Amino acid sequence: MGANMMISQIKPEVSGVSILTEEDLQQLAAAMKLAVERAEASAPGIQRFAREKADSAAEAVRFLLAQRHRALDNGLPDTDSRYYHLLNKKLARLMAVFVALFRVEPGYVYPLAETHPQVLLWVLSSAEIDLFEPTAGKLSLLLADKLQAQVWLETISLATSTQLIETLQSAAISQIPQSELAMRALVRRHELNTEFATKCIQEGSTKVSRMARHQLACSGHEAGMNWVIEHGDPAQSLFTHLLIRKDKVAWLRAEILPQKEAFQQVDEYAILNRLPESFTLPDFANDKHAYLKAALAGDPLAVEPMIEALFIAQDELQQEQWLSAMFLILGEQMPVCVADLGVKYNAQQAAELLMHWWQDLEPEVVQVPMMRMGGALSYATSIDVLKSASMPALFRTWVWRDLCLNGGIYVPYDPMSWPAKQRRAIHTLSNNSTASERYNQRMRDAAVGR
Repeated sequence: MGANMMISQIKPEVSGVSILTEEDLQQLAAAMKLAVERAEASAPGIQRFAREKADSAAEAVRFLLAQRHRALDNGLPDTDSRYYHLLNKKLARLMAVFVALFRVEPGYVYPLAETHPQVLLWVLSSAEIDLFEPTAGKLSLLLADKLQAQVWLETISLATSTQLIETLQSAAISQIPQSELAMRALVRRHELNTEFATKCIQEGSTKVSRMARHQLACSGHEAGMNWVIEHGDPAQSLFTHLLIRKDKVAWLRAEILPQKEAFQQVDEYAILNRLPESFTLPDFANDKHAYLKAALAGDPLAVEPMIEALFIAQDELQQEQWLSAMFLILGEQMPVCVADLGVKYNAQQAAELLMHWWQDLEPEVVQVPMMRMGGALSYATSIDVLKSASMPALFRTWVWRDLCLNGGIYVPYDPMSWPAKQRRAIHTLSNNSTASERYNQRMRDAAVGR
């Protein structure tokens, strides 16, 4: 696996990255405070009107951002998904409210840092605010303290600001508390190129440098691969280690499985790598990850115990997990779907419907020994998972890892990114015939136990 594995989805290099200091951030915070004081000094009537407008718009945006998150989490939105387009249209309308307030006095908007920090982050990291506020991208960094890291990253990964790459690059190589988070954002947005990754190794903190080396390794960069194999901690990124090792199966079996308690998700990676010993059915009653393991293995023998688990599952999330796991194996032919759970039928009714359907199914429909999306497990049926409008992000992420590991390819992909970006990644994966042949050969070998 060489440097030709590098699939670039990276924007042009931003030159002249400046260093940020804690003092710079303090000055930005002081400027925000000053703007709020200016707003508070305005006429009471104007002030009240502006605050009410900001608060009501923020409340609406908060709800819509949650809906957008759910829409992306549920599956890749169709190009003609009216619901998804309506969400974005409503968000654009509300952005216009914040732009108008910002033009009058940014201090009317900044108090949202305390009440609706995610909404303020969404505003500050937008292309619309870019036009007249050159520090907006840097102000986004200040909100890292106000939000959970995951929420900050998810919001920034969908940000439209044109200044943001430069801001994140500056933060990544600076000695500020947000450096690691900024680096994670660059990786997640697929905006970490070789030149800047090298700069991070030379100038960034230990954690930033390590992330840069891992990304270079994933991209097939020889020095990065060598460093990860010699110095990298597999517990930090088992995926990277498995992606770059030629002896991945032997290494996983000899080095990792014997001490698997020290690692996360070892069983799942053993299943992805088709280790014969990992193909016993999981403990459906006691293993909280049984749904994921059974889904990734794709063994039709797991379907009946999964239906039984759905029948007794009390928790709504668990019910959705079992249904989605079966969907990964059986695909669109299933007579029930997650979207109808709690609407057309409850979990018990869904399980009864599924059991009758499964037991009456013609034997030739069941693709032994491994199924995906209703067909035999293959590169094409795995690509179908990424394209699915009703496959949760967790499963799409694991199937993407499966495609990379068994196809010997690395294409950056994030199931929570803009649909157009996802489609570009899926297109690149779909058109790699070498990866497809490699993947399908691996599955044929696994099917006969080699």
